[in-house]
Amino acid sequence: MKITNIPKTLFALIVLALSFSVQTKAQKMVQNTAAWIGYEMYLPFKEDGRWGLLLEGYSKGSDLISELQGSFYRAGANYYLKNGNRLGAGIAYQWDLPYDELSLPYNNPDYRIYEQFIWRIVKKEGNEVWSQRFRMEQRWLGRKDDPDSEGDHFDYYKFENTFRYQLRYQYWFKPRWAAVIYDELHIRTNAASSNENYLDQNRLYLGAAYSLDKRREIRMELGYMNQVFFKSADTDSGLSRMNHTIRVTLTTDLPFKRK
Repeated sequence: MKITNIPKTLFALIVLALSFSVQTKAQKMVQNTAAWIGYEMYLPFKEDGRWGLLLEGYSKGSDLISELQGSFYRAGANYYLKNGNRLGAGIAYQWDLPYDELSLPYNNPDYRIYEQFIWRIVKKEGNEVWSQRFRMEQRWLGRKDDPDSEGDHFDYYKFENTFRYQLRYQYWFKPRWAAVIYDELHIRTNAASSNENYLDQNRLYLGAAYSLDKRREIRMELGYMNQVFFKSADTDSGLSRMNHTIRVTLTTDLPFKRK
């Protein structure tokens, strides 16, 4: 993708996401208010080094924070290319709880292996950053034959392979303040039945970041995410929902060791 085409692509994704939102509202799909509080950390072992860690975690609440929606954790290794782009792979785990009438009626786990590539374009002395993230996730979803059965026993694990594409723009309009916007599509590459779409979900996000240090390596981010599920696998009857989500995230690129 050419650099000049990236803003057009982001605009197209936003228009697509907004059209999805209009469609879901027109169909009177279930809507929730939610809050995600967590961290996303890219941690090079040494400054300008090639290897590092990725640590990510969220606590998810429905009705903002009054009811637990689930939790999510990701850990992996990153390899930093000389041009600033990144390769990564690792594992992830999500624990989902029923929080609306479309949810599965029991708590269920989601085990994942992931691989990703992040393509970054930095402009205007670092004040403008475009990034594209290409991620594949192999997922094993715990399921029960009898939804009313008690205990943590699962009769089988449903396999899904998901492709995720995120296009993100970050602009530092002041030394420590930045505006952030991104859109992310989730595509299920092996939709298993007529009750599921290949298009799994879309996330449209708008927020602001504040840097806690002059190097902009430690940041607090606050924003709104419109999350739409299309006949998602985590709903009991394969229906759709929209979550209006407030996200509070600690992000960092702080290396373990300086030069």
